[in-house]
Amino acid sequence: MPRNIRNGNFRGRGGRIQGGQDRQFYDAGTHRYTEHDDRSERGDYNDRHRNDRNMTDVKRRVSFKPFNGGRGKGRITETHIRAHINEDDEAMGGDTFDGDLRLRMNNRRDGPRKRSGSPIPRGGYNNGNNGNNRRRLVNSSTTWYEVKIPYAYKYDKEFVLRSIQQAIKPLVFIPLYYKIVESAAIFFVEDFKIAEAIQKADRTIETPDRRRMILLVRNNQPMSQVDNQLKERMRQAMQKRYNPVTKALNLEKFHADPDLSDIFCALFRPQIILAAIDIIAEHIPELEALNLNDNKLYMLDHLKSMATKMPNLKILYLARNRIPYVNTLDSLKALKLQELNLEENPLKQRYEDQTLYVSEVRKRFPKVIKLDNIDLPPPISFDIPDDDLQLPVAKASFLSDASAAELVRQFLEQYFIIYDSDNRQPLLEAYHEHAVMSLTVNTYQQNNHQKMGAYMSANRNIKHKTDLDTRCRLLKQGRLQVVSYLSELPLTKHDLQSFAVDLTLFTPHMLLLSVTGVFKERKPTGGTEPLRSFHRSLVIVPLGSGFCIRNDIIHINNTVRSQDEKCFKQPAELASTASVPATAAGAGVVHAPPTAPDDNTKLQMVQALAAQSNMNLDWSRRCLEETNWDYRRAEHAFSELQKQNRIPPEAFIKN
Repeated sequence: MPRNIRNGNFRGRGGRIQGGQDRQFYDAGTHRYTEHDDRSERGDYNDRHRNDRNMTDVKRRVSFKPFNGGRGKGRITETHIRAHINEDDEAMGGDTFDGDLRLRMNNRRDGPRKRSGSPIPRGGYNNGNNGNNRRRLVNSSTTWYEVKIPYAYKYDKEFVLRSIQQAIKPLVFIPLYYKIVESAAIFFVEDFKIAEAIQKADRTIETPDRRRMILLVRNNQPMSQVDNQLKERMRQAMQKRYNPVTKALNLEKFHADPDLSDIFCALFRPQIILAAIDIIAEHIPELEALNLNDNKLYMLDHLKSMATKMPNLKILYLARNRIPYVNTLDSLKALKLQELNLEENPLKQRYEDQTLYVSEVRKRFPKVIKLDNIDLPPPISFDIPDDDLQLPVAKASFLSDASAAELVRQFLEQYFIIYDSDNRQPLLEAYHEHAVMSLTVNTYQQNNHQKMGAYMSANRNIKHKTDLDTRCRLLKQGRLQVVSYLSELPLTKHDLQSFAVDLTLFTPHMLLLSVTGVFKERKPTGGTEPLRSFHRSLVIVPLGSGFCIRNDIIHINNTVRSQDEKCFKQPAELASTASVPATAAGAGVVHAPPTAPDDNTKLQMVQALAAQSNMNLDWSRRCLEETNWDYRRAEHAFSELQKQNRIPPEAFIKN
């Protein structure tokens, strides 16, 4: 480069350096930049130029500006100057690299000059490391950092690592996956403070050839490819970590396993932990305990397959990971865990109340009895193994005492005949003098207020009616007040076939009865007759020679689709091949009852026979039909056929 560029202009994207007092000039002889004050010479030239612009003997200033304004090929930038100065292996921190150019370009008192509108260089003018532009580290969720040392192939690995350790003490670091790539040494660390300390040690370590060691640190993870070779290496490492006696596998800090020191095998990478799960499912299907501590696990969505591939897993350790929220564990809630460890995870910092924390964990894992190495009180649940758990068979009706079936049938039959009539005044005889009645309506369904407006005025839902006076006012007391209100309700027609009757208490002094079913609101003037479902709880007490209602609780709701499809329809007849022969009664002669029972009576007979014989309703009805609705003959027929083992198993299958 010629020396006469000292009056020249250098123009590039990052700014412009013009000749003047602070200009720097390159000396080809010494290979250094020097300074020279030429203000007087430049002043003389400007004077001459102003006096005579046409003078031909004036030597023009040399300019290297390209014809397109500095935005094309041939522009001279700081990069070109660095390349020209640092010709050979001077990048290791020699005198030239650390000399005038770097100090003057990056560490001026007020920062390098820049022309108006030019962008600020990345990293700012001075980032606090002797003017060194360095990439900012981010404390990420995985916290892996790459350390690169240019031209470190010249030095022994032990010297490089020992020198770095001395520079960052008292911190202690563990270099992972150290290797030489081309002429640079590269290794990884997994702690933000360690990475930051190494970055600050940049150019503070002197090498044997009296240069400064460059330490380039950035956020980056080691790369690895999940192939058959990696899976085999993982299997071998896992085999050494498995205890067949306790059926426990310890994968704590798996990426730091000595057998995997030359490859990156971090379980927080989805493809690697999925490969580990497949290896466990293939080679250790009986696994009961798994330790995943200190593996930097963050999201767990890809672990859903553990429930099916590790069906016997009962103990899971996830301590010292980076699980952010308790709902992140939802991916694992299909596991039947009894012990779980979540210590030193961010999710624990979100709960000041330990009770709430335990409650949230048990929502996902209800069988956990040990959490974070602390024994928990036993969960409140049915203490029955899942394999042996058999819920009671559903029944249409339940009678605590079969002898009361006829009494219940007669009472309900008489009550609903009067209730469905146009005049409900005769119900006065059905209620006790001091009877109490209340009514509730389901208000949670959309538009129920409009659809059930006829019932809303007396709706006594104590969840919403918090005022004591209102609660008392909506409680109907005395037979006159009860029947008077019932008479104001819409006319009805109940579907007796839809009734489910439960007699939960039967004593000489009281009956506790509940009835569930479907009715429709009759419209004498025509129009759509809406369907309703109901539930009534009745406390019935003896009075004189009969019985009366002492307490009546009514709940009304809209019907669901299944009720709409079945209500007010005759039940389908059974196939003739599955019938119970009428001749099984013994004599072979069928005697019809003196009078044919009505539908209400038939329903009660079916329910009573079903409760007594344990047959389903369809077969109970069939048995009564074949005996012409003679209940005693139906009982006898069932008893005889059961002794002969002639009743098919499907007769006892409840719908």
